[in-house]
Amino acid sequence: MVQSQRPNDVIQRSKRDSIPGLLQFPKDLGAHSMLMIFSSYAYTPPGERELNKVGANTFTSMNLANKQAVLLPLPQNIEESFSVNVQGYEAGLSGEMVSRAASAFGGAGDITKGQLIKSLGAGAASMMPDLGSLFSTDAGDVGRNAAFLGRRAIENVLPGAGRSIDAGLGNTTNPKQSLFFEGVTLKQPSFSWIFAPQSQSDSDVLRDITNLVKRNVLPSYGSVAGFNRAILNYPSMVDIFFLGIDQSYFLFYKTCMVNQFSTNYSPNGLAFVKGGKPAMINMSMNLIEADIHTAEDYDGSSTTNRVFGTGVPPGDATRQGGGQQ
Repeated sequence: MVQSQRPNDVIQRSKRDSIPGLLQFPKDLGAHSMLMIFSSYAYTPPGERELNKVGANTFTSMNLANKQAVLLPLPQNIEESFSVNVQGYEAGLSGEMVSRAASAFGGAGDITKGQLIKSLGAGAASMMPDLGSLFSTDAGDVGRNAAFLGRRAIENVLPGAGRSIDAGLGNTTNPKQSLFFEGVTLKQPSFSWIFAPQSQSDSDVLRDITNLVKRNVLPSYGSVAGFNRAILNYPSMVDIFFLGIDQSYFLFYKTCMVNQFSTNYSPNGLAFVKGGKPAMINMSMNLIEADIHTAEDYDGSSTTNRVFGTGVPPGDATRQGGGQQ
């Protein structure tokens, strides 16, 4: 394969080739590759990790001190997915009132108990009705009040009565179904390669690469208070870069930890080369990123730039084509 001669690619190759302790397979890798740089675990507060991008200082001796690196062909699968935790919930009448009050509050994205009560105003009293009043009116009013204020209250006194009243009246309480956002799931990339060593040195390099990865994905023992092997030290973290391609057209990763590493020494059945070494190796790994991706990673706006108080209460959003819920 002819190596790319674009200036940026030549610069990247010269820098990657100077990485101490770099293991590469195959020897004639070419222009397109994936670089994994392992480093000792160090705590970083959530939200402070940025996307791994190749810059002028990425491959400096200072950044690469005491680190180990592996250079491999681009994996068979390059894909990404985002999982946002959004669930539906029934807000109910009282829940909708609280949501309306919080949405109307023009603060900085947070609200105190006192501010919430102030925003609720006179409506707060209706959230905690005197249940005794439900039984001080005639049967028709009992049904209407129970259906409107929430049948769970009367259910505590007369189990099943709420549903019976709803069936008799032909209506029920609007549960005020809405969405509740709970966060973003950490991305879990996975990679897979198939290697076929062509020589003794190829086999040796693949053995060294698998051992290097094992050393970095497994914990190590630690001693404390004179007790040997009393604790386990965290495994290494790994930064991933694509070289020889315009990564902005693909995807960027954040610092990861490997949570599964698999090596199949007989992907096509038992086969050996000279000296009893495997003729083919299938290597795969699953990783989990140490920080979530947010809109700011993709030139989106921060929450500090957004206008609060613009929420739409359940049932008030205009449906496509006209009417309201």
